[in-house]
Amino acid sequence: MRRFLFLYVLLLLFLNLTPRVPSSPVANGDKLAHLVEFAALGFLGWRLWTYLLPLPFLLEFLQLFIPGRTFSFADMAANLIGFTLGVTAGWWYDGSHEGTEVSNEGGD
Repeated sequence: MRRFLFLYVLLLLFLNLTPRVPSSPVANGDKLAHLVEFAALGFLGWRLWTYLLPLPFLLEFLQLFIPGRTFSFADMAANLIGFTLGVTAGWWYDGSHEGTEVSNEGGD
């Protein structure tokens, strides 16, 4: 699984740091693409989320230095939201939430 994660990170580097920007026929389709890309990253690497967390920020920031690319806070937000959703889905899918007790101290 880690090999696949490594290959996926390489794919994300390529997609986010190449000068050629693919166009989307859908309005704000690039935001959806960012969300899906980073949701997949979060899902695949949810156990390593602390190491992968800088990527949603870093890849967008590095676009400042790539000809033909632009920095966007909206894209960065889509990256982070997708990553968070992916990590949550990975955690849930793996079953790590099972056996976790929810306490209601001081409540009802």
